This record gives sequence, structure tokens and C-alpha cells, in this order.
Amino acid sequence: MTKETTRTALDDLMDAFQCGDHERLASRYDDDIDWLFHAPVSLFPFAGARRGRNEVLASLAVLYQSFSVTRHETQVALVDGDRAATIADVHVVQRATGRVIRSRIASFYRFRAGRVVEYRGFTDSFDSAEQILGYEIDL
Repeated sequence: MTKETTRTALDDLMDAFQCGDHERLASRYDDDIDWLFHAPVSLFPFAGARRGRNEVLASLAVLYQSFSVTRHETQVALVDGDRAATIADVHVVQRATGRVIRSRIASFYRFRAGRVVEYRGFTDSFDSAEQILGYEIDL
């Protein structure tokens, strides 16, 4: 893939995520995607390792059931061939409590034929956990 086709695929994926467009999201993930989002699964049940489009889409369905994405603003996007990396400010509303959770997420992608074949996501899960719980964790 060229830098331009990777950037187009990345931009479409980001827009589909922000809009909650499940059909477009499904079209951007490879059948055999290797997906991992690092966060405590007990608080973020959509996180963890997933293999294959169906597992990833099921995980994203849990995300959209638990949270409403109100902002996904990419601050940095780097593209090199079939790989891309982003840093995004993400705001979600926890549906059960109405809490607004603000996170900065670093994401790393590898594309093939316009689809994501590998994804790794990272956030400050300690800060996010405190926001989900509604109090500071005293260590």
C-alpha cells in the first residue's frame, strides 16, 4: 500500500469510529485482524486481545453499548507505507453513570488492501480507571 492509500483508509476508519458506523468499521478490518487494546478488562470489557473481524466487532459493540463516543480528535497521525500511528483525544460518556471519560489514546496500525490487519492501542489506563470509578485511587 502507498502512503496515500493507507492515509485514506486510516481517515475513513477514524471517521467511522467517531460516528459509530458499524458497517464502515467492519469493512476496514481484515477477516484475520490481530487486535489488542491495553486497558484493565474488568473496567473496560472491550479491551484486551481479539483475533478476527468478528471478535473485534463484538468487542466494539460492547464499547458502544457501554459508552457514547462524543469526541475522537486525532492530534497526530503518521503514515509510512502500510503502517500508521495516531495520538487522539477521546471523550466518551459512560452510559451507566453519565460520567465523561477523557483519554489520550496512542494507536498503531498495519494495513493490507485498505484493511487493518494489526492494531495496538494504549492509553493511561490508571487515569481512565479513576475516571470510570469516580474517585482517585490511593496507593
